[in-house]
Amino acid sequence: MSGQPLAPSRRQALALGAALVSLPAGAVAMAAPPDPIFARIAWHKRLMEPVRACPAVTEEDEERLAVLVRTADHGYAEMLGTAPTSLAGLYALVAYVEGSGQGGVRRDLPLGTQETDGGVTYEDLFLAALRRSLSQLCREARP
Repeated sequence: MSGQPLAPSRRQALALGAALVSLPAGAVAMAAPPDPIFARIAWHKRLMEPVRACPAVTEEDEERLAVLVRTADHGYAEMLGTAPTSLAGLYALVAYVEGSGQGGVRRDLPLGTQETDGGVTYEDLFLAALRRSLSQLCREARP
């Protein structure tokens, strides 16, 4: 044994604290848990695949499509009800709903006045998630 105490000295603890404070914000953010919105977006994309693939030619196809759409709409409401916890997540949610990279506003995703089973519009869910996310991100921001 070297004879040095196992507990850090006050000087070592202060030096470590100063080093952590001086780290760029991005370095500290890497330790944060993953933003849940990314999983919700991926989940909704998976739910939409069979909707887009369903031909809806026969009455049976239309019934199947109706079930698939209800399931996807439920996933959409869950996604819109999830507040992003990072700027990247906030951007990803807005881009997904807007349809960036797909020629503009997504025609296959409900927004506006369409309502969930609970009577809340998808637009209201989306705006509430944006407000919660922005509020949290502003509280965490350093002046």
